[in-house]
Amino acid sequence: MAGGTTRLTRRGWGLIASGAVLAGGGLGLGYLAPGALGALVFPTVGLAMALARPPRPARVRRRVTATRVRAGESVTVIVESDGPGEGRVTAAERVTGPAGTLVLPLGPARARIRYELSAQRRGFLDVGPLDLVRTDPLGLARAARTVGDETVRLLVHPRHHELTVLPAAGGGGRDTSSAATRATEGSFAGLRELAPGDDVRRIHWRTSARRGRLMVRENADSARPGVTVLVDDRHGRAELDALAEAAASIVVSGPDLPVELRLAGGGYSPPSAGVTAHLDLLAEATSRPDADFTAACARLRAGSGRAVVLLSGRAAPADTAAAMDALATRRVLSLVALVGPASGAQPLAAPPGVRLLQADTAEAFAAGWNRSRWWTR
Repeated sequence: MAGGTTRLTRRGWGLIASGAVLAGGGLGLGYLAPGALGALVFPTVGLAMALARPPRPARVRRRVTATRVRAGESVTVIVESDGPGEGRVTAAERVTGPAGTLVLPLGPARARIRYELSAQRRGFLDVGPLDLVRTDPLGLARAARTVGDETVRLLVHPRHHELTVLPAAGGGGRDTSSAATRATEGSFAGLRELAPGDDVRRIHWRTSARRGRLMVRENADSARPGVTVLVDDRHGRAELDALAEAAASIVVSGPDLPVELRLAGGGYSPPSAGVTAHLDLLAEATSRPDADFTAACARLRAGSGRAVVLLSGRAAPADTAAAMDALATRRVLSLVALVGPASGAQPLAAPPGVRLLQADTAEAFAAGWNRSRWWTR
């Protein structure tokens, strides 16, 4: 017991006694012969362990004032239990997110505990379970019990910035006549892979059997949402945060503008899903370094509406070129945006029908979008 920590466990609760504390001068023991030290230490430990009995089981109910918040905003968490019992019992809440698990000390255990929780970055937070800890009066031993295994998931949406509303497809760029629009309404536009939210009645079974994966039929009207946004999610968290922030700004810019949201790694939210579903997808997006970005860009060729491809500022020239080539085939002006610190390479010249926007931050992206009104020129 002269040093280190001894941990005793029993059916899910732990009892910890620190030998270094017991043998140190903090208790005023001074120097004692080994036999005398043992005669004092072991009865003391035994008494501490007896006093630090595990808290009794408790039923826990956890409520949050909102299950979705924007990064930087706070949510109130209310934890109610049927009573942790008497004695020196404290409570601690576990909160798990993309960066790991954090233990939040909540002070003395009470039947109702209320606290504020804030996340500065997009992602998710799993709130709970609750740990109850009892210590002996001298603080030599502790017993813990986990109660309320159920957790509450909190989604933290990316921050977003105000954008000038993008007009519906046909409001600028090439081939904007209503006659051309009416001529393509309902016509066959192509086939693509089945994505979450698609109507299974549009599955093209013959092609699906031939290719070995489910393919759906797209008509010109369904293939042309207000705007298609493709996010390159192959990067690290900091770069992906900036791209998600830019995408969120587009998603919330106009409540009447249908948005189709795609991630290069396969994530998908159709125009019918709505703003909240789009933001949920961006909140939970994680790095997909093996994503086939070129293939994701190729899928944009079949569409006829506007599209915005969001790339890291450090994107390779080949990636920028792949995005531009795909968007050049669409019927109206589209945008390739490089968001984040630039790599230093000279930007490629945009082909006809495509505009290029470079910005060091998502906030600068919004400013550039509003200043340039890229869809009008």
